[in-house]
Amino acid sequence: MKRREKILDTGPRICFFVQTAFGTAFSYLTSGVFLSGLALLMGAGDVLVSYLSVIVNICGVLILGFAAYLERFQSRKRLTVIFTALSRTATLFIVLIPAVVPKRMQIAVFVLAVVMAFTLQAQTTVVLNQWMMGFMDEKKSGRYISLRQTLTLGVTVLLSVAGGFWMDHMQGKYLGFAVLFGAAAVMSICEVMLLMRTPDSAPYRPLNINCGLGDALKIPLKDRKFVGFVVYILAFYLLLNISDSFTMVYMMKYLALPYKTVTAMYMIISLPQIVLLGLWGRISDKRGHEFVLKTSIWLFAGETLFMSFAAPKNCLLFIPAAFLISSVANAGFVVAVFNRRYELMPKDNRIMYDNFYTAVIGLGFILGPMIGGAVKGFLEAGAAVKSTAAINGIHCLYLISTAGILLLQVIYYRVQGRREVCVHVKG
Repeated sequence: MKRREKILDTGPRICFFVQTAFGTAFSYLTSGVFLSGLALLMGAGDVLVSYLSVIVNICGVLILGFAAYLERFQSRKRLTVIFTALSRTATLFIVLIPAVVPKRMQIAVFVLAVVMAFTLQAQTTVVLNQWMMGFMDEKKSGRYISLRQTLTLGVTVLLSVAGGFWMDHMQGKYLGFAVLFGAAAVMSICEVMLLMRTPDSAPYRPLNINCGLGDALKIPLKDRKFVGFVVYILAFYLLLNISDSFTMVYMMKYLALPYKTVTAMYMIISLPQIVLLGLWGRISDKRGHEFVLKTSIWLFAGETLFMSFAAPKNCLLFIPAAFLISSVANAGFVVAVFNRRYELMPKDNRIMYDNFYTAVIGLGFILGPMIGGAVKGFLEAGAAVKSTAAINGIHCLYLISTAGILLLQVIYYRVQGRREVCVHVKG
């Protein structure tokens, strides 16, 4: 408890810590398995459902143009409250689509509504992080982020159990989704009220007041070290999402697992992280954020390898094994990637840098499922038994991700080694 009291030693940090609970509850109830289930209820296809699991990252591409305008605002608090209210309202509209939109138009309206809502959510995350970082102690950042993520997982576990049983009780009917989104609306009201009571950080004084859209690209691109980091994370996400984006649809459609089983599976990822996050946070503060980042990415190759073995007859063995490895990898990755990117950013133009990072990373979430869908479609073409071909195709995607991540790590280590040699020679 003493360690946690030192980490949460200011009022604003406590406010951001509590806000995590409300924000996580809202996001969980309106995305992931429940958003995918709502889409399937309206007749969405496999590729669309695969994109929904990473939709907020995909929509991050669209926020690049906002950076030059938002850098002019001095109050991070005002920006965050405005974007939080707008993003929550836009997200809640999604559940009304099956009730108010004609059947033939539902998917088209659903896609537009999701893109608008999650673009606003992506920008909300950026401005919230900028506000929060104004109160951050860099020496404790690894432990603070791990503590916030632990709370996130606690909320996720509770909602996984409650939401899974609720949707199974409702047999996946529309009323079940309406109740979940209604609960999310209550969470959003609490979140906005809390943010309004949180103190603002020092007024932001931008160096370049008259930045244009071109500067949103030019300024970050001049920072070679930051760009190298972004390209590395982009490549990782692209390779992982070739297969990982199909996990939800694979479990729900092809393995026909009930909601409570799917949510229980994902708890295998969440529960161990409650312990692992604190451990990774301390390692990250001690050994460096880059060390934890590279170590965790190695582990993701283990996750995709085990998923490639998961078939209808043995899925209850290999999926939990894969998710357990994913738990260890995710715990290190979320702590390290957050801190590493802010470690590499300059103090000025951070919204511009963060929007650039979010937009470029979003390409990985677009291209990954696109490549995976193309490979899956090619393997299914002409097959006599479509369901069997689809399962085999998804297994192939996991193997492609595994080989790609391993190759990425080898290349990255070689490039890093050459840079260190060059620096040593120049020195």
